[in-house]
Amino acid sequence: MKWNKFGQMALFVSISAMLTLMSGCVVCQVDEEYTGVEDKMLKEVDCGETTRDWLVDTFGEPTEKLVTDEGSEILRYKCVKKKDNQFVMFPPPIVIKDDKQVEHFVAFEVRDGIVQRYWKEG
Repeated sequence: MKWNKFGQMALFVSISAMLTLMSGCVVCQVDEEYTGVEDKMLKEVDCGETTRDWLVDTFGEPTEKLVTDEGSEILRYKCVKKKDNQFVMFPPPIVIKDDKQVEHFVAFEVRDGIVQRYWKEG
């Protein structure tokens, strides 16, 4: 069988269209948001030196304040990390969403206006 130019062009266009439809496209979008005390700022806290006023000026008002039997004050800061993932695949359009939220607290023990120690909870 002999192909003429029109037949060759039609075959090329048909194969190209089929390959275009068969190949897909994937789009990924990731949004990440963090609120709270960041690790790099924790490195600036010097136990025995850092003041309560510095904590509040730097991190804002704590989420919770507790007083211990020994007279120390515990300042707790809630930290939230939100991660929203969205994947879209074509064709056909398929959307997959994966939203996560992780929470923890950073607590500071303050005695006589000075940070004595700090730790992470959760």
